[in-house]
Amino acid sequence: MSLLKLFSNTKTQQSENENTIKEFFFYHHGDGMSMDRDDPQKYKQYRTLSEATIELWRQDLITQDFELLAKDATDSKWITIGNLIRLISSSKNNIEENFKKLLTQIIEFSPSLDKRQKILILEHFAGRTLSQKDGGIYLIQSKTNLKELLKTSIDELSKFTCNEFDNISEIGWGNIQQRYNCAKKSVQSAFQKFNID
Repeated sequence: MSLLKLFSNTKTQQSENENTIKEFFFYHHGDGMSMDRDDPQKYKQYRTLSEATIELWRQDLITQDFELLAKDATDSKWITIGNLIRLISSSKNNIEENFKKLLTQIIEFSPSLDKRQKILILEHFAGRTLSQKDGGIYLIQSKTNLKELLKTSIDELSKFTCNEFDNISEIGWGNIQQRYNCAKKSVQSAFQKFNID
């Protein structure tokens, strides 16, 4: 086999491997923990790719998520917002621009969200770990100058009241007022912790 043919075969195989890893990355929405848990071998291959390649894929996912957020009329906006917070904060480009776009969209469609979605989005902003450094409040505060827009979006998400008729027999939603209170308390804690007044 000629050297040229060998080189060509190697490049083709590399391209096929990269496409497989790209599908894997998109399937897991760029979530490293999820990729590692699902297939450690593929995750190991993913970790060998250049940061430039990964960033390109990340930006593609961010674009897709914004398109989904704009047209999605279902009750899954909170999932897309959680994905966007994670993707934007781990990206290297357009961080402030993308967070500004996200916060602006949240303010625009917040009145149309149901109470459960608002609570789930507030939980994404507050963070789900003890340090709260996985939450949108910390990530936006530490990576941008969008404090006022962040506060406005949180205010818009918090404009509702709960009553006993909102409770449903689903795990975590038997006492919606209690969950809402916990979400607001976590948001206030993050604001204090990260010096947002």
